[in-house]
Amino acid sequence: MSETRSERMQQASRQRREQQKQELRQAIVDAAAALFLEYGYQGFSLRQVAERIGYSATTIYLYFADKDDLLFTVAEDGFGRFGAQLDAAAGASDPLERLHAIGRAYVDFGLANPAYYRLMFMERADFLMQFYGAERKPRLGTLDIVVQAVQEGLAAGLIRAAPPQALADALWAAVHGVVALHLALPIVDRARAEQAAEAVLQVMIAGMRS
Repeated sequence: MSETRSERMQQASRQRREQQKQELRQAIVDAAAALFLEYGYQGFSLRQVAERIGYSATTIYLYFADKDDLLFTVAEDGFGRFGAQLDAAAGASDPLERLHAIGRAYVDFGLANPAYYRLMFMERADFLMQFYGAERKPRLGTLDIVVQAVQEGLAAGLIRAAPPQALADALWAAVHGVVALHLALPIVDRARAEQAAEAVLQVMIAGMRS
């Protein structure tokens, strides 16, 4: 039985309302990310978010239970983008080339997305251990792609014998250090950070070679 004109209009209206709700929710998340970068965790408030998007604080509570619920959602958004960027960089068949590309993608994400990075890895790093998805994996698992590349390099005899997690952690510490310097010290501008990232990755990868 075909839909009547009234039913089609009602369905279209429901779809518009749902789209508007999703757009408002994303606007809240985007505003929260920007305000977090400006004020940090301690200075951040839902009232500021409401003022930024031109709604009442009551509206924010229709979507998020509290400050941490909203910031966790911001972190989730960031981890989604971060994971996609690392995956896109992991196309090289050679494990060492892949590690270099993943390391650059990590740094590029941090330099381009300071609000996400501060929230994910610095001011609320506990979000790394929060679970996501039906499989209840911690967000820290996003970095398993590094461990996998190290393991493949070891199996191929390209990387010197060492615990894979230790090598992956060393690479993580190196690229995190570059991003953290850029975010903490104005003198380390983006160009300087990018040059430092390339230098540290070359040193790290050379040191891993068998």
